[in-house]
Amino acid sequence: MQINFHATDKQFDRLILAGDIGGTNTNLAIVGQCDSEFVIILECVFASEDITDIIQPLTQTIAEAKGRGLAPRLCCLSAAGPVKDNYCTTTNLEWNVDGNLIEKTFSIPTRIINDFTAISYSLPLLDINNSEMISKLNHLDGSCPKSYGQMRAVIGAGTGLGLGFVWDDHGRAIACPSEGGHMSFSGFDPLSCQLHQYLLAREGVYPSSELVISGPGITNIFKFYRDFLKVKLSDTLKAIDALDDDDKPAAIAKNAAADPVCDDIMRLFVRANGNYATDVVAALMPTAGLYLAGGIVAKNEKYFQRDNDFMTEFEKHVNPNIRRVLKTIPVYIIKDYSISLYGAANAAINLLA
Repeated sequence: MQINFHATDKQFDRLILAGDIGGTNTNLAIVGQCDSEFVIILECVFASEDITDIIQPLTQTIAEAKGRGLAPRLCCLSAAGPVKDNYCTTTNLEWNVDGNLIEKTFSIPTRIINDFTAISYSLPLLDINNSEMISKLNHLDGSCPKSYGQMRAVIGAGTGLGLGFVWDDHGRAIACPSEGGHMSFSGFDPLSCQLHQYLLAREGVYPSSELVISGPGITNIFKFYRDFLKVKLSDTLKAIDALDDDDKPAAIAKNAAADPVCDDIMRLFVRANGNYATDVVAALMPTAGLYLAGGIVAKNEKYFQRDNDFMTEFEKHVNPNIRRVLKTIPVYIIKDYSISLYGAANAAINLLA
């Protein structure tokens, strides 16, 4: 267990036990809440592969917290996987998360939510003017529109593709679950139409957006260039081809500055993100902000910022009225990796308090 303690003199209205349960790490934190401000006071990080159930790390975290005079009154944990009846069947772990058992064991009101629901709950807490937390994506005219309205949406490319959205109901956040990352992928120019053709032939069914807009999606684009376009493999591309599929995306991004095929792969990935974001806006109208989350975007922000690759696809639409709407949507890249913990804490306030 790794312990991070952040001493503070602040007085809080509530202390919340928040959690972000992932395939690699399980992060549990004591988060203080005062009005609309949330502060991580204590964070305990566990290797998920070393855990057999969630009760053990919760017991250690609560003991550590009480030793520092911190007694949480609410608990909300997020995990990747479907949630039903306060129980998450995790998609990437050998163990599941039972909120009712946690509540019974520790006598703390507990809610289990999906990991992307937690990210959705974090959106109202983000300071769009804090450059350490947020980067703004300017539109083609150089502007970054002001947010308005009550709807925010977030897209997250990682191991898969996540979509979430949250509505501000007079200061109360209402986040809704979504499987929008599995919406169908369709080509938007000659090259992406060929990619669609390749994936359709390979999969035997209509491909989903997740097959392109994700870490594995970058690998799929690499294979499309290799197998369908038959590009000549440079020494760099041969070395990437020899890697495990999980390791290919980082290597492609790392070599994009020097290898033109890697550069083309990243450009197509970014443009596919922009096209998908257009559909999200048409469906949800997130006038308060469209957010791009996940490590792939944050680590490769320069590719989203350069040459307007993302924004050129984002602002395209056959309907001029929708084009006008797209130009009014503020678009942000989330750089703060603690958003899941803040989101879980905010969910606890909105769902349990």
